[in-house]
Amino acid sequence: MRRPVLLALLSLTLGLAVPGVAPAEVGTLATTTLAPGLTLSNTTASGPNRINILTANLAEPTLKPKYLNPGTVGATATLTTQANRAGAVAAVNGDFFDIGATGAPRGIGIDNGALIHGPASGWNHTAALYGGRGGLADIFLDGKITLPSGSVLTATNLNSPNIAANGIGVYNSLWGNEARSQVLDGATRSREIEVTGGRVSKVSTAPGGSVAAGTVAVLGVGTGADALAGLAVGDTVTVDYTPRGGDGAQVAIGGNLVLVRDGVVTTVSHPKNPRTAVGFSADGTKMWLVVVDGRSTASVGMTYVELANYMKSLGADDALNLDGGGSTTLVARMPGDTTVSVRNTPSDGTQRAVPNGLGFVTTAQPWSSTVDNTTAGRFTASDNWGTSSYSSQRFGTDYRFADPVAASDPAWYRINIPETAAYRVEVWYAANSGYNDSTPYIVVTTTGNQTVRVNQRTNGGRWVSIGVFTLAAGDADKVAVSRWTSTTGYVIADAVRITRA
Repeated sequence: MRRPVLLALLSLTLGLAVPGVAPAEVGTLATTTLAPGLTLSNTTASGPNRINILTANLAEPTLKPKYLNPGTVGATATLTTQANRAGAVAAVNGDFFDIGATGAPRGIGIDNGALIHGPASGWNHTAALYGGRGGLADIFLDGKITLPSGSVLTATNLNSPNIAANGIGVYNSLWGNEARSQVLDGATRSREIEVTGGRVSKVSTAPGGSVAAGTVAVLGVGTGADALAGLAVGDTVTVDYTPRGGDGAQVAIGGNLVLVRDGVVTTVSHPKNPRTAVGFSADGTKMWLVVVDGRSTASVGMTYVELANYMKSLGADDALNLDGGGSTTLVARMPGDTTVSVRNTPSDGTQRAVPNGLGFVTTAQPWSSTVDNTTAGRFTASDNWGTSSYSSQRFGTDYRFADPVAASDPAWYRINIPETAAYRVEVWYAANSGYNDSTPYIVVTTTGNQTVRVNQRTNGGRWVSIGVFTLAAGDADKVAVSRWTSTTGYVIADAVRITRA
């Protein structure tokens, strides 16, 4: 998004644009709609490189950005675990982190408008999401510890894997179980107090681990420890923290450097590696989450400059680099699936456990259509099919029945399918011990008719799924009940429901 640039901050991390670097050559896209406003594309680019792209319309009201994590800050989990935990339809890995130690992310994390972790200085570049738009933002911890004397100390870190030199870190129950001795970063002096209900409840020179709900641990190192030295159990201390910057972002995740700002490549040279990046259109309503595989002959990865220019070629006006290398992962719940799966090829050969991710959940209800045997113009059957209202398990006012014969004589359900895609087919019938236990249902798929046999002696009076099928777009007969079965008992034709998977 176009905005004034704070040159003093930018000069710390941004290099110069590299002129004359053309956007990477884009191959043929294969695109899958995952939810209203969200698509997954896979493509190739020169290198060679294999690339997966999530494209989100942030103005779509049913599409919601989501900060993902394992449940605590000092923990890691695979991205599939995190996405399925949150019910996300798709996601990419997020921030750089304290790998091999606490596992905590180094930058800012915001979920539902609340600051979860982050420093007051350093690692402050974020991808920030608001209601219907997004963009880059520099967000900082604004934390204060008010002592009994009224003097105020500044917190340098919130749930961070390292405390700034001579700084003070604040840790709450979101931290998890990791020992905070790992965050001292070589400091020889430390002091930790715990504050519960506005009063000091514990004082220690040794950092703890998990923090109880309703309690805040305040850990000082160096001169930060000295500032806490006079406190004793029972003293009145208040701890407050909030994000500064970001204009009220509801979701934010950190990255290490800005790739593109206001349409200008701003990054520095760096070797080819697997990459993860996030970009936004100039008006902030379109978002790209991009994963580039690397470290293989099939996909060598990109430099920062190549990645920046690739983001520009997609239409990004602003773009941020997220954690890459073995962390680079994209997951998506494909049509017909109930959980997400990995869609790229992680360079470690399998998913790396990571601390967080950026994904999307959807509140959209999938397209669905129900046809009953009484639906006008949508059901056809020969005169061999009788009509009955005998069973209370019927879907509507009645249902159709027929004797089994060695001939198809199907009863057809006509349904207008909006687009060629995967659909779940469910059937409703009245069940009876005297009905047929091998009733053939015929589904017209893009690869031909498929027959599924259903035992109509059980599970009546409810929707019964007979599978997920790829159906062609158009208004035509899509499902039938056939009489062609060798078993005894009436075959029943009542109602059919087709739902986009």
